[in-house]
Amino acid sequence: MPRHRISSSVDASPETVWAVLLDKMEHPQRYLEDALDAEILVRGRESVIRQLVLPRGVSFRERISPDPAARTVTFTLLDHPAYEGTVVNRLLETSGGVELAFELDWKPRPGCAEEDPDETLALIDSSLTHTKRIAEALQKDILGAVET
Repeated sequence: MPRHRISSSVDASPETVWAVLLDKMEHPQRYLEDALDAEILVRGRESVIRQLVLPRGVSFRERISPDPAARTVTFTLLDHPAYEGTVVNRLLETSGGVELAFELDWKPRPGCAEEDPDETLALIDSSLTHTKRIAEALQKDILGAVET
């Protein structure tokens, strides 16, 4: 069970939201306010290994595994200096439309203190909000192009 789960409805088609989740793998700077740099180090058939650089010299690798059938993208920390665990971005279709859920399941590495949980929640909330805004703007652009 994830330690933190946050979700929001998204005014966009499932296809648009899925495309945005895949774009997030390649361009995290668009979705994470504090991402300074990112590079895909390895491309495999079912996942990629990405190097991500954050403020205060935090640099780590993560395995990113999209699962189109489950409509999830799982980010697994490989060598984060303070945490181990995963973040799952989940696309859900509900009777009310499309929902996007981010599930964070991190725990401190042995010998590391846990950061402020409110700060961690603010980070994942910000990422969800940015992802939602991008998906909705893209959907609006798509619909505008179809109407003209």
